[in-house]
Amino acid sequence: MTDTTKRSSPIYINEAFRGQKTTGQQRYAAEIADRLSEREDFVPLRPSGRFRQSRALSWLWTLGVLPWRARNGVLVSLTSRTPLRHGRHVVVVHDLFVLTNPEWYSRRYVQTHAPLLRSGLRGAEAVIAVSEPVARQVRERNLTKAPIVVAPNAASEHFDGNRTEADTEVLDRLDLRTDGYLLAVGSIEPRKNLDRLVAAYAALPEAVRERVPLVLVGGGSEVFRRVTLDDTLGLRSAGYVSDADLAVLYRRSRGVVFPSLAEGFGLPIVEARRAGASLAVSDIEVFRWIADDEVDYFDPLSEDAIRGALERLIDGQRPGGAGTRERSGRFSWAESAEAVARAAAAVRT
Repeated sequence: MTDTTKRSSPIYINEAFRGQKTTGQQRYAAEIADRLSEREDFVPLRPSGRFRQSRALSWLWTLGVLPWRARNGVLVSLTSRTPLRHGRHVVVVHDLFVLTNPEWYSRRYVQTHAPLLRSGLRGAEAVIAVSEPVARQVRERNLTKAPIVVAPNAASEHFDGNRTEADTEVLDRLDLRTDGYLLAVGSIEPRKNLDRLVAAYAALPEAVRERVPLVLVGGGSEVFRRVTLDDTLGLRSAGYVSDADLAVLYRRSRGVVFPSLAEGFGLPIVEARRAGASLAVSDIEVFRWIADDEVDYFDPLSEDAIRGALERLIDGQRPGGAGTRERSGRFSWAESAEAVARAAAAVRT
């Protein structure tokens, strides 16, 4: 292939994630893909026709049809749904947990996704990491010889704005009141540490739990090992909510708690900060990288430490508010999309 052909070849966006339930990876992929698609040289490819009818057929398209359709160009894969091999591949890695902590997942998920991750990183000509800690982990484990670029998550514009009268419609629907509840956002899976959070919350006095419920936003998935949360006074599950509703829940909360044992990034932190919420989060490396000293840190392995953080949120002894919102612009979807575009262009040339 000549240099001229390389420069003129398209850059394809792997949009196999379209139609999946939106969690962290899909949010990242959609935000980046939408921006890349506005560029002349980027061509989105997604399952169509019968390949959209089921998850199995979508995977068949990803593994078989997609590499063929993208054979004459660079392929950018933004989630873990990737082909096993592609000649010129830019791969986004969100985390390495399927390799480092397979016990958090179903056996089937590990059997399918661990080989995909290893193969994708090994064959990539450029790797995009969503945080510097993830980039470091990839380097330390010698999973790729490709250059690694950091292009982090960001909070979308949905989470901007001050409290408005329209917020009360969301709160009324969920039977909540302003500054009268704590919020936790995340899937029900082992890594999110929600069982310890619920146990810590249950240790608060009943009168406090009656006055300040703990609202969980998110759901479960068959790809994760099952986690059972004990029912307790004050605990409420809102399930999946829209971005508009989530923004209201962030900015009207007493505080947001994020007790994860590990994360590749930690999108709820930047979303909550952009909404001006107060936060208490696990003391883990990636959260320190994201939030510096703007949040209240606690030991995620200690129920006593989590309970103390909840008490500080309830008592108002926590960072947050307008100052947090003003400092929340460190991460930008536009800048991350630009970093991905530069990496793909470098592979093409």
